[in-house]
Amino acid sequence: MKKIIVAHFSHETNAFCSKKADRLAFENCRWQVGQEMIDSQRGLDTDLGGFVDAVLERSDIELIPTVALVAPPSGPVTEDVFNYVVDSVLETINKNLPIDGVFFNFHGAMVAENHFDAEGDISEKIREVIGDDVPFMGTLDLHANVTEKMAKYVDVLIPYDCYPHTDCARTGKAVAKVMLDTLDGKVKPVMKYVSVDYLLPLFPTEDASIKPLYEKAFKMREQKGVLSASFAHGFAPADIPEMGMSVLVVTDNDEILAKKLAEELAVAITDKSPELVIDYPSLDWALDRALTGGNGPVVIADSSDNPGAGAFSDTTHILRRILERKMTGAVIATIIDPESVKKCEQVGVGNYVDLNLGGWSDSNLSGGPLPVKAFVKMLSDGIYTFKGKIYNGDIANQGNTAIIEVDGNIVIVNSLPRQAFDLEVFRRHGICPEEQKLLVVKSSVHFRADYGKIAREIHVLALKGVASPDPKNYVYKNYKGKE
Repeated sequence: MKKIIVAHFSHETNAFCSKKADRLAFENCRWQVGQEMIDSQRGLDTDLGGFVDAVLERSDIELIPTVALVAPPSGPVTEDVFNYVVDSVLETINKNLPIDGVFFNFHGAMVAENHFDAEGDISEKIREVIGDDVPFMGTLDLHANVTEKMAKYVDVLIPYDCYPHTDCARTGKAVAKVMLDTLDGKVKPVMKYVSVDYLLPLFPTEDASIKPLYEKAFKMREQKGVLSASFAHGFAPADIPEMGMSVLVVTDNDEILAKKLAEELAVAITDKSPELVIDYPSLDWALDRALTGGNGPVVIADSSDNPGAGAFSDTTHILRRILERKMTGAVIATIIDPESVKKCEQVGVGNYVDLNLGGWSDSNLSGGPLPVKAFVKMLSDGIYTFKGKIYNGDIANQGNTAIIEVDGNIVIVNSLPRQAFDLEVFRRHGICPEEQKLLVVKSSVHFRADYGKIAREIHVLALKGVASPDPKNYVYKNYKGKE
């Protein structure tokens, strides 16, 4: 019986967000210890779910669980949480030595209070315990800032190919195949990593500008001896010294080929980078499009306030302008404002309440609180099941939620950060998204996987906010680019 250690520690860190990822943030999202972390993922469209499903088809493999911690994007992970994970994983490894492999469900853009390169530091500590000969492999989010240390200590790293991330389970299964083939003696993986000094905007992978790079990577995978050929987009809001795009190529014991292909793909990305830009429209132009009429809703993405990229999801710019223009028929998902939710709960469904809605974070970025007289249409616990193409079957928890109507517009107000990329956020709260004129979503790209099938038009904005989709809007303290 071969033994594989399994761990999951995922956080996408936005250095411009003042709220840290503490224990409560993880507990409100995912904090699992032991067998539950494996059992809960069976059949789900997640990295860990794909890996577990693939490996457990074999009767000669034992998966040894450690911990699974996930929190919504925010500021750095607190040191106590970081140390808890490291200590738990290393303790489990030490108790089960000798082991045959380690699988780690990374994100790749995690920063902890005292660790710019959190995942690189974790990888180094694991390698010190398991030695050089034990296969150590992991999945990465597409927005990983892959560092030299990560590439040095982990044998195989495979990031998603898709943004929206509709290939999480597929990526987990890809790593499982390399792991099992390695344990069976069929392959001896060699990985080469090349950093690309370019900060990419939040770019959907179906965009025509970036598609040729994926076609090139997919073509490389068809070559004999190539186990994986991928590139990560990086995550610009992390503001760490090693940040940007990167290439990862894995071959079967062919270091020369891995190096050649990695460098070739890196050059192709560099040459293509002048075209990898996005023009963001104005708010009024996007709102005008909602008035043109037609089948299906116009979808406006408030990308800079996306809680899925570390924003507070409290900006009032769009709702304020909708009310100034006396527009009706908009539905906004979502504004995070626990105090407004409490006030709605106090007056109850079917009553009016005066709110200072949203805008509780940095007033310069958020637009400040918006005074409104709101009608409380519905109250809920904010829990629903994802039914779209991302994390299908997993559970969303956006905390206590109030559905309010303000001058003919609907706002979903919630207590916990949760990106509204799945249409179930509407259906759970009695709203049919297909029948709306205008949907405003605090998201950047993920929403496209579900909203794209109903939208008449989609417009992504880069307004003021903590999580601008355009790296040019940041003033960095730690990232200097390549010297």
